[in-house]
Amino acid sequence: MTTPVGSTPERKPPIVKTSVETLDPVKVKLTVEVEPKRVKQAFDRAARELAKQVNLPGFRPGKAPRRLIEQRFGDGIIAQTALENSLTDFYVEALRSEEIDAVSQPEVDVQTFDENEGCVFTAEIETRPTFDPPGHEGINVTFPEWDVDDDDLDTQLEQLRERFAEVDEVERAAADGDMVTLDLRVEVDGNELESARVEDALYEIGSQGVTPKLDEELVGKSAGDEFTYEDALPAEYPEHGGEQATFSVTVKDVRAKTLPELDDDFAQTASGFDTLDELKTDLRNSLLRRKVEQAQHELRGRILEAYLARVDVPLPPSMVEADKAGRIHQLEHQAERFGIEIEQLFSMEGTTREEFEETAQKQAEETVKAQLVLDALAGTLSLDLQPGDIDEEIVRHAQSNGVSPQEIAQIIQQQGTLPALVGDILRRKTIDTIVAGAQIEGGPSDEVLIELGLMDDPDAPSPDSPDSVDSPESADSPDSVDSPESTDSDED
Repeated sequence: MTTPVGSTPERKPPIVKTSVETLDPVKVKLTVEVEPKRVKQAFDRAARELAKQVNLPGFRPGKAPRRLIEQRFGDGIIAQTALENSLTDFYVEALRSEEIDAVSQPEVDVQTFDENEGCVFTAEIETRPTFDPPGHEGINVTFPEWDVDDDDLDTQLEQLRERFAEVDEVERAAADGDMVTLDLRVEVDGNELESARVEDALYEIGSQGVTPKLDEELVGKSAGDEFTYEDALPAEYPEHGGEQATFSVTVKDVRAKTLPELDDDFAQTASGFDTLDELKTDLRNSLLRRKVEQAQHELRGRILEAYLARVDVPLPPSMVEADKAGRIHQLEHQAERFGIEIEQLFSMEGTTREEFEETAQKQAEETVKAQLVLDALAGTLSLDLQPGDIDEEIVRHAQSNGVSPQEIAQIIQQQGTLPALVGDILRRKTIDTIVAGAQIEGGPSDEVLIELGLMDDPDAPSPDSPDSVDSPESADSPDSVDSPESTDSDED
């Protein structure tokens, strides 16, 4: 059908009519009106679906007329089926029409659902707050402590000496720091715990590997001594954690540790270095790299915290509650893996359920605020998603969960969580942008970062550069012989 020139096309009434009332910054009341034509279509579809469930003489399955279906099921069942099958479509259509960003399931109140009168319902919905994110540049922070002192290095050297200590049996009473070979039995209420029984176990006095009181009791004991003592089992012990128990101990022998001297011989034994100075340099650089990485991570947290402090944003309660519930569920899953009750796990963590839930509430509020603010800022930055970003994020999740990237990719596909993964990537890129615009006081120089392998050297030739390709002349030159420095460079 064509419209005559100069005439105005007939305007059809809207299929769905909507209006929105703001209840608070993160909650609206959506009123939806649907014309009778759409509702009648829903009734007809419901009748056809119900027809498929019965066999009426003279009609193929699903082909019985509606009047017979109404006689069989009644008007109420057809109306209920039509409502259940169509209300979600009406609701989603209304959300799109009003451009509402819902973050919770709606509280729906259906006022009318009739073929002649149409459908009228209201839905109260929590929404993502709308706000303009503040500027992200000019945040002033101090780089966290990152240097390595002599005490840090001495601690590492002592730990290395402990690993290479010689242990020899001695004919004397045990002292703190000695090793003893012992048998151990544990009883609770007169019943021995078979799972706690050990024989010929090598135990270091002072390690507090069983209970602190065992270390006290062992000091002064000699080979052949037997003794018992009362103490509480560790809180994390399965089934009987925290209960009072009787410990029976037999000392088989006493052994003393002899630490190696800190000299070049020790460096050669404990590492691939020829001298103690080389070993110390390597240990110091390893410590320095670890401390700088930790400081960089802490720095990102400080900068993000400073940026978030610039804005006050209302938080949808449903988002906070979902995050909090996830934290509690994670702890319940952890307790299940350990085979213990969650109350025991609270005890292991040195907290109570009430304290944990209070902390989880605060952490959830902080997380939701960060998500909302970063998402809003990301929308103003026009960040690009690179092809390799998703692969890198999957690898990151795989490493943190101790599984293969293929498993993470399969879970994402099964659960349909790719949009959430993309959201994580964009938030990380947004934080990178905030960090790049911050004014940072202190911290290691670029030269130090390059030396530690934490920053690319902008002056270094690229792998594809002609300068990096060995020529026949350089291969025959004495200068081409690998030095320790060049070997390290190749590994990097």
